[in-house]
Amino acid sequence: MVKKLGYSLIFILLLVLGGAGWYFSGVIYNGGLNPEFTDSSSIGTAEDRVIVTNITANSIQLNVEEELWGPLLERGIYGIIGQNGDALVGNILSTSGTVVQRELLELNGTIVEGDRIRGTSLVIREENNGYKILGTSGWSGQAEEGVYTPKSVSNLDYETIFYKSDLGEFPAYLTKEGDTGIVIFVHGYRGDYSREVFAKMRAGDLVNMGYRSMIISYRNDRGLPKDPSGIYQYGATEWRDLDAAINKALEFSDNIVLWGTSGGGGPVSSWLVNTDDKNKIKGIIYEAPVINFWESVEVNGAARFPWLPSQLFSYFKIFTEVRYGVDFSEMDFTDAVINSTIPTLLFHGDDDEWVPVSMSDLIASERKENFTYIRYENVGHVTSWNADPDNYVYQLELFLNSLN
Repeated sequence: MVKKLGYSLIFILLLVLGGAGWYFSGVIYNGGLNPEFTDSSSIGTAEDRVIVTNITANSIQLNVEEELWGPLLERGIYGIIGQNGDALVGNILSTSGTVVQRELLELNGTIVEGDRIRGTSLVIREENNGYKILGTSGWSGQAEEGVYTPKSVSNLDYETIFYKSDLGEFPAYLTKEGDTGIVIFVHGYRGDYSREVFAKMRAGDLVNMGYRSMIISYRNDRGLPKDPSGIYQYGATEWRDLDAAINKALEFSDNIVLWGTSGGGGPVSSWLVNTDDKNKIKGIIYEAPVINFWESVEVNGAARFPWLPSQLFSYFKIFTEVRYGVDFSEMDFTDAVINSTIPTLLFHGDDDEWVPVSMSDLIASERKENFTYIRYENVGHVTSWNADPDNYVYQLELFLNSLN
C-alpha cells in the first residue's frame, strides 16, 4: 500500500513538472522568441492601471498596485498620461507600500483624483530646457499613424537608405546633419526602426556633438525578412544585418560608433565575435544591453512570477531548448564583450526588471581596458537619461570626444 502510494506521488510529481515545463517553455517562447506574438499585456506592459489618489499644485500621489512594473517608483523625470491631461513628474517625495508621491513639475489639461493614468519614460528636453511628453494631445511625435521619424521626434532632416545582407534588403533612417561621424542605433526587443523612438530622441542629443544617426532595421522586424529559424536569435544571426549596415555607413563616414539598446546589445556583441574586421568601428555604446539572453529570461521571470523557486529556471531552460530546438548558449556573448578592446560606454540602472544589471556588473568587473560604466541606482530599463539628463549627455559627449 505504501509502495503504491509512493509510485502515485512520483507519478503526480512528474505530471506536475511536465505540465509546468510545457507551460513555462511556452511563456518563454511566446514572450521572448516568437516574432509573431503580440499580446504585450501578458508580458508586463502596464496600460492605464495607475490610479491618482491625490493631486496638489506641486505634487501628485499615485497608487501603482496594479502596475506590474514601471518607472513611477523609480528615480528620474517621467511623463504621466491620462484621459483628459498629461503631466511631468520629478523627484520622489515619499513612498508607502504601493503609493508614491512625486513632484509635479508641469500639468497640461486636467488630471484629478481617481483618474487612471499610465507612466512613460518617453520625454524629450526642448531648447528652452522645458520638456515634452511623447504620445500626448500636444505632441504625438508621429509622422503618420504608427510611424516616427527623426524629423517628427527631434526635428532632424533625414533620408531613408537601404543596405543588403544575406536575407535581402533592409531600410534605415540616416540624419543629415553632422560631420564628425555616424552612430548606428540597433533596437531591441520587438523593435522596429520606424517606431524606435528612443534612438530618435538620442539623435537630437548626438547632432549637437557632430554625429549623424543611422537608425537601422534587421531580420524579424515588422514587414521585413524573417530569420530562417523562425525565432529571435538575439544576435546569433542578426549580426549579419548589422554588418551590412556598418558597410553602408562607411560609405558616408570612416568614424562609425555602434549603439545597442536592450535586445540590440545582442547583435552588437555577436558582431564582435563574428566580424572579420573590428576596425570598421571606433566605439560601442550600450544601454541596458542583453548580452546573455537567458539571464534576461531569469530576471524577467523572477519579476513576473516571484513565487516560482529560482531552481526551476534551469529545468525550464532545458525544456525550452528541447521543445523548440533552441540553444541558449549561442545567445551568450559575455566573453566577447569582456575581451573586447574597442572603447565602450555602458549605461544601466540597478532596478531593471527586463535585463539584469548583474550582467553589466560582471562585465565591468572583468573588462580590463577601454570601458566606462555608468550605473544608476533606483533606475529601470532604458531610463538612464530620465534619471539624470545632464549627466547622461555629458557622459555621451565625453566618450565620443575621446574617440577622436
